[in-house]
Amino acid sequence: MVKRLTRKKYGVSGASCGEDALALVKDRIFDVALVDLKMPGMDGLELLRQLRNVSPETEVIILTGHGSTETAVEAMKMGAYDYLTKPVDLQELQVLLEKAVEKASLRKKNLGLTAAVASENITSFHGMLGNSPAMVRLRSLISKVADSASPVLVEGESGTGKEMVSRALHFESHRAKAPFIVVNCGALPEQLMESELFGYEKGAFTGAGSTKPGLVEMADGGSLFLDEIGELPLGLQAKLLRFLESGEFRRVGDTRLRWVQTRIIAATNRNLKQEVKEGNFREDLFYRLEVVKIQVPPLRERSEDIPLLANFFLKRNHPHKDFAPEALAALQEHSFPGNVRELANLVERGALLSDGEQIQAEDMFGYSHGKAMDTGRPETLAEMEKRHIQRVLSYTGWNKKEAAELLGISLRNLYRKIETYKLTAG
Repeated sequence: MVKRLTRKKYGVSGASCGEDALALVKDRIFDVALVDLKMPGMDGLELLRQLRNVSPETEVIILTGHGSTETAVEAMKMGAYDYLTKPVDLQELQVLLEKAVEKASLRKKNLGLTAAVASENITSFHGMLGNSPAMVRLRSLISKVADSASPVLVEGESGTGKEMVSRALHFESHRAKAPFIVVNCGALPEQLMESELFGYEKGAFTGAGSTKPGLVEMADGGSLFLDEIGELPLGLQAKLLRFLESGEFRRVGDTRLRWVQTRIIAATNRNLKQEVKEGNFREDLFYRLEVVKIQVPPLRERSEDIPLLANFFLKRNHPHKDFAPEALAALQEHSFPGNVRELANLVERGALLSDGEQIQAEDMFGYSHGKAMDTGRPETLAEMEKRHIQRVLSYTGWNKKEAAELLGISLRNLYRKIETYKLTAG
């Protein structure tokens, strides 16, 4: 395994037993550890337990035989990132390694964020920055409902930080030490959604070579975050509703009922009431999810937080740079259709394109402050959004993936807006 991964350009250190692995992590920090459940001496679960204590920043992937699935699930509950059954498929392992490394990198950034927030005396709540009345109300609501067992519906535009709110709900609660698992309902192929959520038995369908627990089972005792819940197919919505009402489910290909204590947190940037009217979302599921509803404010409704956020994003990666006064003024006047995600991207772009130590408005927006199009009347938010999206698409040469990243919205959302506003490359 060490040779195979080294050939793939990974930096790899090998250990023949748990004791040797612990000796390695004393001398350096590893992003990921591949841990076999069955080893001489210390077993994989005990090594996982000790790694959580001595190297909490390391993501652990469990390697298990076909008959040890239940033990692998137990490892997930103890904090393992994921597991693979042997013999290990190298391509599948690479995909998992990339995701685990990305998560480890995000964890490091979050640790840096926490330190920076503390040093700057910025009001933060599980990474949520801002001192505006809207943010104070949001933090208060999260604290009130965090320990509830009821499902939560988090609503807000793209880029407002719905996943961050969901993480705050989890880590502010008594579930903080249990798993927090994220699934993007819009990213999963429809035919795989049920098996991913509820798991499957060996032989349940073509390619099901072994039993695999679903995400609701892996998150037992913790929280399952269903992002883009509006993308869930109607048939699966009915099964999710039954699970919310009873905590019971069946794996695909199994007749046995299983029960878990997993809290569901769902998020959407759609108007689910309208989706119900149009027949795209079940009314009973909507009202079941809406028991606790959290509305995440768009950035334009807390514009007083923009200088604080902009300076935070800038100092995190470019501590020696600063904003010209007109650049901050331009940020505060901008409508931010992509919200906080767009702000972070604009700041990064401005820092990279600025010639000196001071960032100008044109470094971020491509035009000087005060020279934007003047129509002779105030623009509506839709008109501002349309114009800004058109400008970003032109800036990227209609590279939609790059434009979506700069705007801070999903590629799917960008396609919707192009269609809504009838934007063209001409």
